[in-house]
Amino acid sequence: MQKSFLPFYIVKKGDTLASIASKFEVSPTQILVENYITPSSIKEGTILSITKK
Repeated sequence: MQKSFLPFYIVKKGDTLASIASKFEVSPTQILVENYITPSSIKEGTILSITKK
């Protein structure tokens, strides 16, 4: 299975972990694990790497 790599996503005001995960069709856990963060780390301006499988 080939993965496609999205370069990054910058968290915007009002974003939640669930809304970001839904936008990229990945699980919230995947975002946390790939970025070595906790849910409380997601704040406006946070840069996330998201790999879409």
